[in-house]
Amino acid sequence: MASVATRPGADDVSDAPLLDARSLRKCFGGLVALEEVSLTLGRGSVTGVIGPNGAGKSTLIGLLGGALRPDGGAIALEGRDITALPAEERARLGIGRTYQIPRPFLDMTVEENLEVAQAATQRALRGTERRRRRRELLERTGLADVGARGARELPLLRRKRLEVARVLALEPRLVLLDEVGAGLVDSEITELIALIRDVAAGGVTILIVEHVLRLVRECCSSLLVLDFGRSIAAGDPATVLASDDVAAVYLGTAHRAPAPKVTETAERVPGTASPHADLSCLVGDAGPGTTDAPLLRLEGVSASYGQVTVLRDISLSVSRGEVIAVLGANGAGKTSLAHLISGSLSPQSGAMEVDGRDMVGLRPDQVAQLGIAHCMEGRRIFSDLTVEQNLRVAARRVPADEVERRLTAAYGLFPLLRERRLEPGTAMSGGQQQMLAIGRALMSRPRLVVFDEISLGLAPIVMDRLYEALGSLRAAGMTMLIVEQDIGRALDIADRAYVLEHGVVALEGPASTVRADPRLRHLYVGTAD
Repeated sequence: MASVATRPGADDVSDAPLLDARSLRKCFGGLVALEEVSLTLGRGSVTGVIGPNGAGKSTLIGLLGGALRPDGGAIALEGRDITALPAEERARLGIGRTYQIPRPFLDMTVEENLEVAQAATQRALRGTERRRRRRELLERTGLADVGARGARELPLLRRKRLEVARVLALEPRLVLLDEVGAGLVDSEITELIALIRDVAAGGVTILIVEHVLRLVRECCSSLLVLDFGRSIAAGDPATVLASDDVAAVYLGTAHRAPAPKVTETAERVPGTASPHADLSCLVGDAGPGTTDAPLLRLEGVSASYGQVTVLRDISLSVSRGEVIAVLGANGAGKTSLAHLISGSLSPQSGAMEVDGRDMVGLRPDQVAQLGIAHCMEGRRIFSDLTVEQNLRVAARRVPADEVERRLTAAYGLFPLLRERRLEPGTAMSGGQQQMLAIGRALMSRPRLVVFDEISLGLAPIVMDRLYEALGSLRAAGMTMLIVEQDIGRALDIADRAYVLEHGVVALEGPASTVRADPRLRHLYVGTAD
């Protein structure tokens, strides 16, 4: 349990906590997203919640804000049970939240956005008084000079400020900040830290769910670390971030068994490939390029989502038969890089080539025709298709006998899929759906597969099964680019690795060299040995 003393300057000096959440549990189908998590927030405290992808952070903030209902546990605000109250009722009681992607009313001015927020809690005030409070709030959040401008015109940092200002217009007692640092450069983080400190100095209790560790380190008096839906550490930021156990969670070594070895006599992990499975029909031809030229080359590539630059000057290469790991903390740009390679994100500058052919500007279907398959984060299983239909959809316009050969190979890689082939694709567990997503990507017989976060939200034993399958594909000669949060597993299988930080390549080299580099830990938790 994370417990924080009241900060000096808080209006209420009572020893009783402002918010007390006990044994929270939340499930989505068969996935336990949060299990027995407790959290106590003192008045005026600033608490951070951190953890890798799939740890349960967003689920926790959804439960506290009222967007989600818990399947177990209770939440009390100043001793009052609010577990069943919806988000709008909690807002009236003084709980406000922001979102990772700012959601202002784009067709309204900045000040009009605050006026809408005031309508929920300040109806009894005269218009002149509400106007005065808006102007004070604009001044306080650094928006006084843009109050009359449309929200659509604001750059990202100003939108983040507006997101905070709208929450403060509710006059909350508790503010839930959901990844307010996402997409910001270091100088903007500095400004955001100053704003959060100012809000906290006014006595507002703050809970920060964040991936930018500098922000939680400099703003928070207490940290709670989640992993696989459970609380694994709590305490002051310096102690928590220096913990080897916390570093192991971020570096993917906390639950990992030794890398499985595939040999002629090896005992097979249930549900995955037989050592004798013939996977050659799933591996695309090397193509016309020479063996020393890279199959994929990126040179000086930058890309953005609207106002947010997510990749800066990226240079990367993948040779035939090579396995490349792309690593980095949450928000580093890993998934954006995967979308860039598969054509769903367009570069703003730089060169991208497959076998020396320019691929800039190609649509995702055109990139797929060049032999690049993208096994996307989140699996993206077609819910109205069976397991086998999901597999067949990736082999359209392929002769029937060749489709059958590929199906046989896919079922050899994941025998469980054969057993479930007539069931709906989404009726299976998360790990089984990930097997299906991998099998579907392979059915196009790609020359390069981009695997994006295939371990996300899965239990360690299921990750072991998936990585045993990737080991079999590597042995068959498959070229792979593995975007992964689990550093240990990715480096076990990779030849080389690139580590991203804030959209740039911060570390690269042979997998063994990257693993031994103390900068790797620093890039994840900011505490290199």
